[in-house]
Amino acid sequence: MSSNALQKQLSSQSNPIALDNVYEIEYGTTTIQFNLIYSDRETLEISVYPDQTVWVTAPQGSSMGKIYEKIRNRRRWISKQIKHFNRFDTEDITFEYISGETHRYLGKQYRLKIIGVDEGESESVKLKRGYFFIQSKMKGNSGHVKSQLDDWYRKKAVEKFQKRLQVCLGMTNKYGINKPKELKVYRMEKRWGSFTASGNILLNPELIKHPVYCIDYVIIHELCHIKHPQHDKNFYSLLKTVLPDWQRRKHKLEKFG
Repeated sequence: MSSNALQKQLSSQSNPIALDNVYEIEYGTTTIQFNLIYSDRETLEISVYPDQTVWVTAPQGSSMGKIYEKIRNRRRWISKQIKHFNRFDTEDITFEYISGETHRYLGKQYRLKIIGVDEGESESVKLKRGYFFIQSKMKGNSGHVKSQLDDWYRKKAVEKFQKRLQVCLGMTNKYGINKPKELKVYRMEKRWGSFTASGNILLNPELIKHPVYCIDYVIIHELCHIKHPQHDKNFYSLLKTVLPDWQRRKHKLEKFG
């Protein structure tokens, strides 16, 4: 498609392709999908995050024509950023669960120190002085040590998530958001959290490895779904009202992830 043809298409596209707040723009053989939200800012902002999502924050009342024009003008930069983050998807981090290896808890790095114990002794995982001290009956078995550490993470996740839920409810109650039916720790392959049709909030135990402000972002995100189940304009308006810096927190979460 030529530049003139594209401009003609953009100027005539009053009903853009959209799913909730997700839109698409095509140029040539390339399609850019972007999330659109409106705010009281004076200028339009385009952000590309490590999860390769494109977010456009536009001033209230901005026309779709102006938004598409801005994206078209920045398309090369957007594509470059997406390619930059895409290369990290192919990098596979493999843990060996041996002494000296580093693992995260609440956003901080801690080294493993694996200590062998006899059959009659108890196994344990303790965090102190910058180390994970893991007493294990199978010191050389990475799968067993991993299981011990995962169990410790899950227990900490249950405790911490419940405490942060109470803090986050203090931030959302005034917006008519009630307490969820239940908060459950549930492992998910590609999601940090989910709000179920039965009224429960599910949080990925892997989230416990990230900073508290990222955990709060995910909890508040799911709490907002109690009032607005879909990722529509009303949802993002509420999310921004409750948590004005939610995009920065999301960015940090994906960067850590």
